[in-house]
Amino acid sequence: MEAMLEFAQLLYRTAQHTPTERFQDLALIALGEHVRFEAALWFTGRLSAGQVQVHRLHAHRLCPEVAVSVLRHCPHALAATAAAPGCAHSIDAAELLAREACQAQLAQARRWGIERQLLIARPAAGDAAGEWLSLHRPHRDAPFDDADRSRLRLLMPHLSESRCVNRALCLRRASEEPLLAAAPHRALTLPDGTVLHCGQRVSEAIGATWAHWDGLRLPAPLVARALRGEAVPLERRGERIVARRFTDSLVLTVRCLPVSERLTRREYQIVRLYAAGRSYREVARHCALAAGTVRCVLHTCYRKLGINSRGELGRLLAREAGARLEIPPPDR
Repeated sequence: MEAMLEFAQLLYRTAQHTPTERFQDLALIALGEHVRFEAALWFTGRLSAGQVQVHRLHAHRLCPEVAVSVLRHCPHALAATAAAPGCAHSIDAAELLAREACQAQLAQARRWGIERQLLIARPAAGDAAGEWLSLHRPHRDAPFDDADRSRLRLLMPHLSESRCVNRALCLRRASEEPLLAAAPHRALTLPDGTVLHCGQRVSEAIGATWAHWDGLRLPAPLVARALRGEAVPLERRGERIVARRFTDSLVLTVRCLPVSERLTRREYQIVRLYAAGRSYREVARHCALAAGTVRCVLHTCYRKLGINSRGELGRLLAREAGARLEIPPPDR
């Protein structure tokens, strides 16, 4: 138990002064003193319709592309651990891949010596993504035993929490906002686009725009614009990605586009009048339009903004302005 306490103290000390791109490797090296393994995958993501959507993956002594390929062919193992968070599961990945007839992935597992697997999941809070740690040994080594499972079960909470501390401290230093946490709308990457931390909202926004994004490296067009300091609009989501440099890294933030940028000038004028309490006829008279036209324009605006009522519209505009709504003058 004394060794476990020393391990936890080492993790939290390391988290406070280690660059994000190095912390997980150092934490896993320290874990290797207690649970012997040859390679590891440490990732966050979601399980949906039998598939895993990876938000952020760290591969330790393992090619990331191989890791993703093997990972996506083991959804049943991931689902089993997610159903029993906090419990470590010993898995024969070679047997599992052979049963699923995944010959290419089986060959990769054998080539990299990752046939034996010890997998554990951390419970997700609310809508947060789940977190998994997968330790690997080659088939020539002994399987993971009860002692390995017990030690990993005790140590995983400290690994997870220290990772969050490290991300939060790094992002706090990178942000002008006080008390910044590793929020779901932020990501931290190297200048070449290698992802160090990726919040859920950033992952979903990038995935919706670049369908083949794998969570390991930002799409090249996004990297190029981020390095130039340009905002990247995500019009379908009503958001934009903005980036700025922090030491040798990039901090990316997903922000909602202002309502005025998501609508035409005429649409924006109509929604502000309507949100301020005007009736269809009053808005129509103010804008020199037919009442039926105003109704159609508002329906279009609701769809663009993802809302369904005047109340939601008013709250959206008030939250954005942070002040009392002003009635715009009629077009001249």
